[in-house]
Parts: sequence; C-alpha cells; structure tokens
Amino acid sequence: MAVVAITPTELAVGTVSADLPITAGTAINAANTNTISFPKESKLLLVLNNTFAGSKAITISAGEGVAKGQGVLTLTLAQDDVKFLVVDQARHKDFDGNITLSYAASMTGYVQAFTLP
Repeated sequence: MAVVAITPTELAVGTVSADLPITAGTAINAANTNTISFPKESKLLLVLNNTFAGSKAITISAGEGVAKGQGVLTLTLAQDDVKFLVVDQARHKDFDGNITLSYAASMTGYVQAFTLP
C-alpha cells in the first residue's frame, strides 16, 4: 500500500478557476491511501467521484484535533456520483497537518482538493 499526496488547488475570491473536469483530479487506486495537506488559514473542499459499477465507500480518518472523538467519516457514493465535502479540520487533521483518505476494495474514480479563501 502506497501513500500518495494530493496537492490542493488554491481558489481565490473573485477569480474564475481554470476548467477543472472531474477527471483532472487524482485517480483513485483502492490499494493506496491519499494524504492531503490541510491549509492553515483556509478551508479544504474535496470533490469525490466514484466510477465503479456500483456503490463504494471513501473513508476519511480521524485526526488529532479537538473533535477526533467523532471518529472516521465514511461516505458511500453510488456509481458515477460526484460529492462535495468541506472537511472538518478539528475532526480529521493529524499532527502533521494532513488528512488521510482510504477507499473500498476495487473502487475507481477521482479526488480533487481545493483550498477555499
């Protein structure tokens, strides 16, 4: 199992982003986990897509913040679903400032991360 880092794309107030199709994100490899560096002064938006022929789950690990007792967050996505999630840093950010995503076996799809001003 490899850990693959995803670098968030920074969005700015009053500025239109480039075209960002869902397939421009990081391809999900269910055998790997992804880490995303949580921005210090911003919010983190995830765009999650499942292309597998059936429902699959994505798990965001519990971190080390004040809300870590809420535990992991597991999201189930149906085939071809695209979901948006603003991540709760108090629940999911670890001591290194990262969040970790893992995937159900055989899941395929894409993940994109954006920092919000």
